[in-house]
Amino acid sequence: MGFKIESGKRSNKNAPKKASGIGMILVFIAAGIAIFLGWWVPQNYSIRGVLPFTATWSTLTLQIVTGLVAFILLQFVVVLISGILFPLQPEESYDKDGLYIGKNKK
Repeated sequence: MGFKIESGKRSNKNAPKKASGIGMILVFIAAGIAIFLGWWVPQNYSIRGVLPFTATWSTLTLQIVTGLVAFILLQFVVVLISGILFPLQPEESYDKDGLYIGKNKK
């Protein structure tokens, strides 16, 4: 009992695409910036009492929440940059006259 050799050659068309190297580097940069902002913002700006529910939070809790919010917001920027630099290929193709050929076959 085992896997057939051909089973590795099958590809699922609905499977997610592989991440590019630049995209992964951008995610790590965003994580580093979020960690820095999570540490720096609560120490240099008085957030406690200004934002709702933060009056009784400890500094560590404020740092964690600030880092998470910064990371989520930076992910929008990463996706925007990745979409501009590496746009997805269209699923449908047309010839030079604009006639419909069909979906790309790989």
